[in-house]
Amino acid sequence: MGVKDLIYLGIIIAATFIGGFFVGRKTVDTKTKIEYIKMEPIEGSISNEKLVPYKEEIPVNPVLPMRIDTVYQIMMVDTAAIIEDYIAKRYYNITAFDNQFGKLSLLPTLQYNKLADINWEFTPIQLRTTVYKQPVWTPFVSTSYSTFGYLGIGAGVFYRNFGLEYQYQKQFNNNLLNNPSGNLFSVKYKF
Repeated sequence: MGVKDLIYLGIIIAATFIGGFFVGRKTVDTKTKIEYIKMEPIEGSISNEKLVPYKEEIPVNPVLPMRIDTVYQIMMVDTAAIIEDYIAKRYYNITAFDNQFGKLSLLPTLQYNKLADINWEFTPIQLRTTVYKQPVWTPFVSTSYSTFGYLGIGAGVFYRNFGLEYQYQKQFNNNLLNNPSGNLFSVKYKF
């Protein structure tokens, strides 16, 4: 083997390794799966000691509950309705936001014309991204037995979901040396 032959052999080996490197990089498909996962809710409360108003106003023309006095047909202030409204306890359920970050619910309670307390519940949502790597080329081996007495051994390769297989088959009897043999080529598809 001369110097030229060694140079050609070196170039062929280097080209093979470089080609194998780039082909190997293309033999893996990646798929990305994005999920939004609801986490456990977080709850809390803000007590009335912390709920101090920063501004109070008394309206100039207040709207008071009125009732009609049937004797004189005049409007009179309904004191019982004002007291009932004053002592009534009101519960609210307000959704501050419900988006990709989570859900915040505010649950304020009002009584005696004041904010009694605010309960809140936050349900965070976590973004999970999963990257799946699937080989483009998947080799496999196989064996088979036929009711006609043939025993086969083979190998093949899948390209994504499409596969090709070669199998050598030999009839299986007491005398293995004189039995007929053959080749099997098959095409496969994965669902």
